[in-house]
Amino acid sequence: MIIDTSNTLPTREMLFDDLFSPSEENKLYFRMFATAWAKWLDMSPEEFEAAAERLSDKGVKEELIQRAESGPMSMDNFVKQLKQAGITYSAVHNMDEQNATGSALPNDYVADILNKYPDQFIGFTGFNPHKGKKSLDEAERALTRLGLRAVVFRPFMHRLFANDPKYYPLYALCEDLGAPIWIHTSVNWATNQSIYYGHPKYLEQVLIDFPKLKIIAGHGGWPWIPDIVIMLWKYENLFVDTSAHRPRYVAKPNTGWDMFLHFANSTIQDKILFGSDWVSMGMDIGDVIREVNEWPLKPHVKEKLFWKNALRVFNLEEKSKYISQE
Repeated sequence: MIIDTSNTLPTREMLFDDLFSPSEENKLYFRMFATAWAKWLDMSPEEFEAAAERLSDKGVKEELIQRAESGPMSMDNFVKQLKQAGITYSAVHNMDEQNATGSALPNDYVADILNKYPDQFIGFTGFNPHKGKKSLDEAERALTRLGLRAVVFRPFMHRLFANDPKYYPLYALCEDLGAPIWIHTSVNWATNQSIYYGHPKYLEQVLIDFPKLKIIAGHGGWPWIPDIVIMLWKYENLFVDTSAHRPRYVAKPNTGWDMFLHFANSTIQDKILFGSDWVSMGMDIGDVIREVNEWPLKPHVKEKLFWKNALRVFNLEEKSKYISQE
């Protein structure tokens, strides 16, 4: 069994619309990952780059999106890859960043995916503090009526730190419902934004004020690893994944992760979660899992990393009784 806490869907609505219509905040991400994304379109990097230069042509965009939907990353092929890799549950992060991107995908879209592929995905609803009660009500609807289990947001896209009071109504709601919140906690690559929106220190007051709220520090807190390690050690309600970082570099000396892997075998072993973002990184999920398995972790710690801790965080213990752990 493997539970992936950080991923998206390779669909027109979730990945490729953003890919082919990058916002100012996402332009650098486009340049960084475009070569890797070419494989999901069954194209060479050179073919993709040539097409990308003509993305102002709506016909080119539509051709590439149709290619994606019918190629190796069609939804049916995507789910097949998850099953082959042993991914019991895979996250669907549906962020609301309309203030920056101009649009937001309805949670009903995610609910339809959950219904079409039962017991395969964990739905995450977005939250936008700039929309106030309207966004809060939508998050509550998603969590209580649509079958979504968690919330996700990236502070740098809202241009607010995670301890901003505008987030507090959401924190109170999720604490009451027992729903975890995945918060981007790492460097961002948008050149018009401060990297410090993702510093772990902005989670601390929230952890103090909401001691029963489960927070997942997404992307591992890198490059502030000593900060995130001591916070994981100290706060019972803080968890972390290392998604969006290639696992082999996490295990490589002098990349900043040494302290994380050391304490993963001891004091923070109950706080670590598997997260990949393999679709966005352009990696095969099998390669991600293989590289994580090469980390110097004890066997029982790897079990916690891959699925045991996530069962507890996402309140899936009861469901796990009916799912094979083979």
